[in-house]
Amino acid sequence: MPLQIFVSYARKDDLPFPPESHEANGFVTTLLKHLKYHFQLLGGAAPNLWRDTRAIKPSDQFDPVIQKAVADSDLLLVVLSRNWLDREFCRRELELFASRWNHEGQESLKNRIVVVMKHHVANGDRTALLQGQEGYRFYSRDDDAALGKELEFFRRGTPQDEYHDRVEELAFDLWARTGMHGASAGVPAAAKVRQDASGQKPRRTIYLAKSAADMRAAYLRLVDELERRGYRVVPEPAAEIPYDDTAVEFVDQALEAAELSIHLLGEKVGYAPEDGQPIVKLQLARAAERVAAVAPELAETGQGFRRIVWAPRIVVDREIAPSHEDDRDPLAVLERFDRQLPSDKIEGAEISKFVDFIVQHLTRSAKPAGVPDLVEADAQVYVDHGVEDTEYALEFGKALQERQIQAVFPNFEGNPAEVSAANRALLRESDAVVVCWANAAEVWARSRFPEFQAWHELGREKEFDCRGLVAGPPPGTRKRILLELPPRNEIDVVLDLTGSEKPLPDALDPLIKRTSRRGPNNVQP
Repeated sequence: MPLQIFVSYARKDDLPFPPESHEANGFVTTLLKHLKYHFQLLGGAAPNLWRDTRAIKPSDQFDPVIQKAVADSDLLLVVLSRNWLDREFCRRELELFASRWNHEGQESLKNRIVVVMKHHVANGDRTALLQGQEGYRFYSRDDDAALGKELEFFRRGTPQDEYHDRVEELAFDLWARTGMHGASAGVPAAAKVRQDASGQKPRRTIYLAKSAADMRAAYLRLVDELERRGYRVVPEPAAEIPYDDTAVEFVDQALEAAELSIHLLGEKVGYAPEDGQPIVKLQLARAAERVAAVAPELAETGQGFRRIVWAPRIVVDREIAPSHEDDRDPLAVLERFDRQLPSDKIEGAEISKFVDFIVQHLTRSAKPAGVPDLVEADAQVYVDHGVEDTEYALEFGKALQERQIQAVFPNFEGNPAEVSAANRALLRESDAVVVCWANAAEVWARSRFPEFQAWHELGREKEFDCRGLVAGPPPGTRKRILLELPPRNEIDVVLDLTGSEKPLPDALDPLIKRTSRRGPNNVQP
């Protein structure tokens, strides 16, 4: 069943122009019609926009039908105006919605409310729950303009140019929030992240720039790809860049927490906060300031803060973002938005290849692993090994068992698909993984750790507590290379046991408990 959005509005804000016309539509009817159109373009299970079209007299009781509709709704779309403030029924809809979702906390509740500002309503005049909500402005107004003198984007029954840009942005936002609050299959996978995260603190923070409307689908794809791999995306996907003069501070705070920024450049520049640049240009400019502030010489080596820019050669969705060029030059596209920096990485491939590039770049640029959460008693450890090292792995498992740690071993015999599924299930359930390498080929040993690093692809809810490499006899130069220079961010602890015929329980100390004797790369003699 599609997610439901309850539309709270005052009937006076949907009057057609002129009032006696039976063909013209008012603001609210037109807005919802255009939202439904954009939902169709975006695909998936479109949210259901619910509104009451019946006339309600001041003497009427609050309708049970409306109560049920509010209770069944996951999002509230408030068409805010002076008329809305004057309507007791509108305020009660907001109160009822708040009661429905108060158990999630104030911040989560506010993320379920989207405000459309038909005309200006001062922050202090709003009800408490709507104060501080930036909303989507469907008007422009000089700071010193009197109330009622706004230039509305829907005038005399006709949407103006600015109206169409704003309604696209609103449609994308509602579409994204549909997923984030648990809609049915078909909505963006980005929304499922918060349900699957299980409180796990993301390992690394990435600034994913808010896009203009023409790049919104790509933005949501990147949110999904990054978050399900355990990265934290800032700014919060459900939040929008403020429309007032706090926009720069909002962007800078998010950039400060991130190790790099990703910018998606289509044909549009997005909305412009008051007295500021459009959001696409603003974020590029502030990210450039961040590069300059954080060791720019390191950015060129991929170690410092840097910008990654996606300017696709072909903008596929011509209905939303008609491109004036059949094959855009990514460098020329960037020049239209901001100057190129020496450390910039600019890509023009289609979205799937760009996603692959981002994942590979983040893997390569990962900082060396810190001190791991080592294995505790009663933990389950997956003892990975080649079939030729079964005897050595068995001895290692016995040593673990003597230290009160459960060892589980991979399956080798049976239908290949069933063997693979069974081993993945063991990896999902294990607290840690240790690769035992004695007689197996070097290429086998090196191939194991990328799989364990991509823990999300195993269906796990969190990383492994520890990823260890245990090298058994015989010793050799190739083993020494991997022991002394293990792949950074792939191996947490290395045990060199090549000098012992079989592993003894005491030799497992560095793996099982913290120790001050750990040397470079956590290598233990």
